[in-house]
Amino acid sequence: MYTQKNINELIELSKNQKSLTFESQLKLQVEFKKRNLQTNISELENSINKKLLEIKNLEYLKNLGLEFVNIGNYIRIQRTTKAILIDFIAIILGILFCIIGFYGIVGIISYFLSDNEFDILSLIIQVGLISIGILGIKFLNGIKRLIDYAGFELLNENGIITLKKRFDTKLIKIQKNESLLELKEQSELITLKLENIEIISANVNNIVQRMTIEELTKRLKTVANTVQN
Repeated sequence: MYTQKNINELIELSKNQKSLTFESQLKLQVEFKKRNLQTNISELENSINKKLLEIKNLEYLKNLGLEFVNIGNYIRIQRTTKAILIDFIAIILGILFCIIGFYGIVGIISYFLSDNEFDILSLIIQVGLISIGILGIKFLNGIKRLIDYAGFELLNENGIITLKKRFDTKLIKIQKNESLLELKEQSELITLKLENIEIISANVNNIVQRMTIEELTKRLKTVANTVQN
């Protein structure tokens, strides 16, 4: 990514590191080390270390709509109130957008069945309404997410993982040893699984999401040992 940059360009990038993505910051740091440049990049390193600490503290778990509680010998993962509220808002908007899209379909059908003269502006408006309706259908995915995560809980207490998750709308409670937790990569997703049961997925190409789910897995597997030590 930075192999074609000269030293001055790299230094300039390090000064403007706040405008770079976290992944770009990491690659820039690696490039400095690779070239063994004796340049002060403390701002870049501080920014990276701050981000790494936030990831280690699972501060970005909320971006996956989850939160955790770590007390004594247990750690619990559950959905955030904000994520639930967002799903409700998405459902309401989805319904409204679908209604708008329905009027767009009715309008365009009426337009072609009428004897009115061709009006490109009216046609564009009706197509726009239908596009909003299509967007509304996507928003309605919040219904599935809301149902799937209703009552969701992931708990590690003394090395025993308790998962509460809905399967075909029925809330099931599953208990397994923490050793059965594993991360699996498939396509563009990295998924935390308990044996063969999918728990949480993140975008494998999003380095913050990826590192967050890796840290979460590590935390779930070591919470009991940490307390004992």
